[in-house]
Amino acid sequence: MGELTIGIGMSHGPMVVCEAPTWLRIGELDHSSKLLVDTSGRPVTFEELARANGERYAEHATLEQLERQCRQVKHSLARLKDEFAAAAPDVVVVIGDDQFELFDHENMPAVAIYYGEELVSCTQTRRGRYGARVGGLDDVHRGYGMDEHRRWPGHEQLGLHLISSLIDRHFDVSAVKGVADPARGGIGHAFGVVEMQLMDEPKIPLVPVFVNTYWSPNQLPPARCYQLGSALREAIVAYPDDVRVALVASGGLSHFVTDEELDRQTLAALRAGDAHALCDLPAHLLNSGNSEVRNWIVVAAACQAMQLAWDDYIPVYRTAAGTGCGLTFARWAAA
Repeated sequence: MGELTIGIGMSHGPMVVCEAPTWLRIGELDHSSKLLVDTSGRPVTFEELARANGERYAEHATLEQLERQCRQVKHSLARLKDEFAAAAPDVVVVIGDDQFELFDHENMPAVAIYYGEELVSCTQTRRGRYGARVGGLDDVHRGYGMDEHRRWPGHEQLGLHLISSLIDRHFDVSAVKGVADPARGGIGHAFGVVEMQLMDEPKIPLVPVFVNTYWSPNQLPPARCYQLGSALREAIVAYPDDVRVALVASGGLSHFVTDEELDRQTLAALRAGDAHALCDLPAHLLNSGNSEVRNWIVVAAACQAMQLAWDDYIPVYRTAAGTGCGLTFARWAAA
């Protein structure tokens, strides 16, 4: 039978895979971002955000402060990588979202599972060169494994088992067997970050579980994400072969406007294992980058028999106006 050996939560934004000077460069690109949502859940321009906040976060957006936080990120990543290796998983199931890397608005499933034997990373999205917001940042692309079409092992049998098991548990799941044209799109950064930042060679087989967190009209409500996580745990345990499974929540917490109140509310619920609090997180705040909190809800539900052994929360402000990310890293372990 399958054994869920470790649960991991990790942010996957570009600041996770690059150095602090690049964080400031990304901050410059925030000025033209179309993805900013303020802490009330209202879409805003950078100019509107700057008028509202003034220089409120100027002391946080210095290179010296960002370099300290960058070192903290590297420390947490190294800790996760060591604990991941110690858990010795046979396969990794990653809960992530797609940002026009494999899907687009012509076909954006609410839930999809990739069951191909091989994963192929994308270098192009269906909206052009990956990282239009961070164009030309080669260190970011390398950190995601998206600097070239990298090929990583999948796990067809577990993928098929998860699909059929979730359908039996009343989830409508899209099934994805492969990447038809890597030049047009492929496996994106939510999954590539796990391959590149947690794994050495040889790579461990990975099963991507796509949850549409970003894109209306078919985002899963928080409570449905929790149900999905519970069903995934049941499916993993019911797998007929002896296999050690690591489960990873990729993404989050708040961004592209750092919302410490939302992040701390989420973390309090995660630490307490409070299902009701996670299900009641306000959906109107879970848009744009904040939406990836949904991936953490899925993993928290799957790890409900475990406890959050540790977490590291790093509220980053890369501009004085308050754009940034609530970078967060965590591990669930047996109670």
